[in-house]
Amino acid sequence: MNKKLKNTDALKFIFAGNSSVTFLNNKTENRFSYRVKMAKNSNIFFVSVLTDNEYSYLGTVSNGFYKHGNKSNLAPGSQGEKVFIYVLKNLKSNSLSDFIEIWHEGKW
Repeated sequence: MNKKLKNTDALKFIFAGNSSVTFLNNKTENRFSYRVKMAKNSNIFFVSVLTDNEYSYLGTVSNGFYKHGNKSNLAPGSQGEKVFIYVLKNLKSNSLSDFIEIWHEGKW
């Protein structure tokens, strides 16, 4: 079941441990889906983006900061990466534009 998240709840959900989330831009209708999974015994989160019907490793988030992964098959600065960084930065500063929606799959 997909459910739209309030911006105030989004970071909590995204970094809950094992989440699937979609960012939708209502102006362009572009959307990117991500999986964010916490590493065992660590405060590092692995970020993957949906590409060609499968999730591809993108990078990590540690202490709220994103870093492109050395083992990612996607180029640094790819559109999926730019969108993730933009949404993360604006959620952290409580300044995400109203035309960006965040949807999650699973329980809440």
